[in-house]
Amino acid sequence: MFDFDSKQPAKIIVEKIISDSFTPLLVLENIQAKVLLESAYQETGKERYSLMMLESAFMVVKQKGRYFLKQADFELDLKEIDEDKKFLDWLEFFRNLAPIKPKELENIPLPLGGIGYLGYEFFEEIEDISLDKPAIVDTYECAFIFGRDFLIFDHLYDEAYIFGISYAKETQTFDLQNRVSQIVEKLHFLKPNPFPEKTYTAQTISEDKHEYYIQAVEYIKKEIYAGNLLQCVPSQSMQIKTDLPPLSAYRNLRHKNPSPYMFYFDFNDFKILGASPEVMVKSQDSTLTLRPIAGTRPRGETIAKDNKLQNELLADEKENAEHLMLVDLGRNDLGKIAIAGSVEVVEFKRIEKYSKVMHIVSEVKAKLDTQRYSSKDAIYATFPAGTVSGAPKIQAIKTIYKLEPHKRGVYSGLVGYFDRNGNLDSAISIRSAVYQNGIYYLQSGGGIVYDSESESEYLETKNKMLALIEAITQKQI
Repeated sequence: MFDFDSKQPAKIIVEKIISDSFTPLLVLENIQAKVLLESAYQETGKERYSLMMLESAFMVVKQKGRYFLKQADFELDLKEIDEDKKFLDWLEFFRNLAPIKPKELENIPLPLGGIGYLGYEFFEEIEDISLDKPAIVDTYECAFIFGRDFLIFDHLYDEAYIFGISYAKETQTFDLQNRVSQIVEKLHFLKPNPFPEKTYTAQTISEDKHEYYIQAVEYIKKEIYAGNLLQCVPSQSMQIKTDLPPLSAYRNLRHKNPSPYMFYFDFNDFKILGASPEVMVKSQDSTLTLRPIAGTRPRGETIAKDNKLQNELLADEKENAEHLMLVDLGRNDLGKIAIAGSVEVVEFKRIEKYSKVMHIVSEVKAKLDTQRYSSKDAIYATFPAGTVSGAPKIQAIKTIYKLEPHKRGVYSGLVGYFDRNGNLDSAISIRSAVYQNGIYYLQSGGGIVYDSESESEYLETKNKMLALIEAITQKQI
């Protein structure tokens, strides 16, 4: 709980230990952490850091259009404190109550500004659009968790940093040194506990029909011919009922589809897991980064077939047109908040390969105009990503809502974190699933342009879900 008139200072305690005897998954299984963020690339291996929140301090959530501070059994409607603040304003407010990280650890990533997600419908706070549809799963519209205890793995040196955190203006005092010492003791006594090799039942209980997606593609093509759209990204959904625990599903997914952004969230009433290939937006020391992904082929069964599919993808006029359109959209989005002349495409049309699909990827960078904007403005300028909505963006959003029966929720929104300085690292929440009450909710989409082939587009959305389906059903497809 907070006393916003209090002068109670924030505090931080840290201890470094050797971590060669335990892994993030082992800790996640035994200590039941709230969040795990990992990163890996198919071709270059594991990234240096993994970020884990062991225990939460509080959450800031958006629920039914209102903002709440949630802490254990306590809940505060933040509109009662300030009616004018929006969700990202509240994240900034509470980020400023976090302690300053020790200078000698400034290169260690520490998400003191909250870890969480913005649902796709967050665009309602950016644009004057309100399109009411029922939700398919009962989650928060947006939610960011602020941590009490963090465990940061440095895989390069096999070291781990345990942080204990208290926030300014908290009414309760915490023995942070004791908390950190207890965590160190637990970690020292961790022993490998292999996941049980058992077969779980799995059943697809809901799936959008083939005819629905074909009709959606044809409708969008007519809108493009009429001049109302340049591109649009409809999606289809699937629900799988199974007794497979979500932690096991995440373990399977990270093994099958190592990706730049892998994440596992435990929100008690629901879990979110995913392995996203695509940056939503990154803001690091005033450098902005987007990496538009557009253009997809399945992986080949042999090296020769894989290379053939790669060459076909790079030569495909439709895929190239779609990709160029979304690179231009990304450049325009960053241009809204960048220093004039600083937007540049630093990498154009490279191929990135994942377990089931390959993509065309480009990278756009810019310098944030820090005299007028901050990292939250980077979200306002780019959300939702053009690669999951389309162009022109507002018209594409309206078209999607005309075609899709439910709110997207977590799918195709943002998942990521802020640090104490306001730096942001985030991914688009694709190749992800929400787990609730024994059911996994999946969704996948694809970009439609004037010469898209309906059947090919339908198959592309299926291919994008394959790694998730295999991870959840434990069946090779």
